Amino acid sequence: MKSGNFIASFNYAVQGIISVLKTERNMKFHYLAALLIIIFSLFLDLTRIEFMLMIFAVTFVVTAEMINTAIERTIDLVVQDYNPIAKYVKDVSAGAVLISAINAIIVGYLIFYDKLKIIGDFTLDKIKNSDDHLTFVAIIVVLILTVGGKYIWAKRNGGTYFQGGAISGHSSLAFCSATIISLVSENILIALLSFLIALLVAESRVEGKIHKISEVISGAILGICVAIFIFKIIG
Repeated sequence: MKSGNFIASFNYAVQGIISVLKTERNMKFHYLAALLIIIFSLFLDLTRIEFMLMIFAVTFVVTAEMINTAIERTIDLVVQDYNPIAKYVKDVSAGAVLISAINAIIVGYLIFYDKLKIIGDFTLDKIKNSDDHLTFVAIIVVLILTVGGKYIWAKRNGGTYFQGGAISGHSSLAFCSATIISLVSENILIALLSFLIALLVAESRVEGKIHKISEVISGAILGICVAIFIFKIIG
């Protein structure tokens, strides 16, 4: 009999966890965050005490959210109309969840900061000394700025976002690539050939009556400036 009661109680508890996961968006976020943090901690070589503190902080947040949900549902069941006392109880229970979340953030900071700082410094150093990565970043920045300029121009003067516009996307990418090739190769012949190809790309946009000369020049200036900024200042 006692064994049956224990199993039934366990089933009810599991059902409660599943129910709150199905119905509460915040609980889904807490469970997902807890799962990701626990998996992430496996790669940081935590001590037993650090791991114990992390688990306690995570379960504290989840437990507080479940208690808060139970309190809110109970109040909604008992109180049908607005009641300042009911609001007070809900606010207090929500405040308890907030305190538990702040506690988890502090614990996470104390545990992970030094370990992440070492990894972060190493990663940034590798990125800064990686021409491939800097090239990719420069091209992405040029694309974002070009599309942004086209969006502003199209919104102000009409037209499409990807055809024509205040900045020539082909010119910006061509001159950005030419500048990167010049900076990486440090060879005058390769640099001249790269800029010649970029110039031909820009000329084709004007020849095809897709862009004006001013739009091609603005694209070239954008591409050159972004490449120099990424490689010479950040890199």
